[in-house]
Amino acid sequence: MVGLHTLDSSSATDAYLALEHRILAASGDVLCYSRLPMRQLLRFIPSNRASLWWISEHSSDQSVLPDPEVVLTHIDGRASPSTELIVLEGVDWFVDRTSPQDTMRMIQSLDALSREHELDVVFPVDSLALTSQFWTRLRALAPAIELRDDVSTHETSHSSMADTLDEVSDSVDNDVETNDSEGTLVHLVNLPAVGFTQAILARRMLQWKRMGFDLAALEPAMAMVNLDDAHRLYRVVESDITAAIDAIRYMNTDRARLTVTEREVYNYRLMSLSSVKETIAELERLISTR
Repeated sequence: MVGLHTLDSSSATDAYLALEHRILAASGDVLCYSRLPMRQLLRFIPSNRASLWWISEHSSDQSVLPDPEVVLTHIDGRASPSTELIVLEGVDWFVDRTSPQDTMRMIQSLDALSREHELDVVFPVDSLALTSQFWTRLRALAPAIELRDDVSTHETSHSSMADTLDEVSDSVDNDVETNDSEGTLVHLVNLPAVGFTQAILARRMLQWKRMGFDLAALEPAMAMVNLDDAHRLYRVVESDITAAIDAIRYMNTDRARLTVTEREVYNYRLMSLSSVKETIAELERLISTR
């Protein structure tokens, strides 16, 4: 295949199971950009079959900042005529961090790159995390990939955002994944402002509480009459939780550089969402000096 393709998947596990045959069968080079830390990504993709990169704000030799321009520059510098496949997660994250316009420019540039080098670019993405307008534009450029019959996937209708959010509300209890090393800490689908309700917020808070986060800062949103104000507060807490999860994964990756007490202290501070940015900066300084 040549060009852009989307893989509608609600979890990284499903996405990489669906792409496993494609990656292992590739005769050329494969580049994979994932939100999963390297240790988790290696569960799905052997390092000798692909060049693996972690999309993260944490600086390391194998990480790339979650910014469309940075990612595009990184890919452009590594794609070549021998590249056969590029897997790029995080489209919804790019939209959220920058803008739909910046993200779409990156996708259009990748479309030109794919045709220049005659390679395939696959975007694993949960359609629920994108607005219907952006999803329609994305699918126009990147049609659905044909999956293996033995992989279970879903195709979500975007006839209305209300229907989409109803599906989120009905299935939200099934969104949390479990892994051996980090309990139930996973990134969840971003909830857009359109169709945001107290019921959806309550279900999301239940998910985060099950992970162990202290949601005292978000509880006032449940009493807010203005849903726009409630959503703004939700987004602030969501940003802290996203950063905290990445920081805990980073800490576990470099756990040998920290004492047991230090890991417990930083894990507590991050899970309690106490001064998350300051805690992360302090943690990174500590690890970098050892």
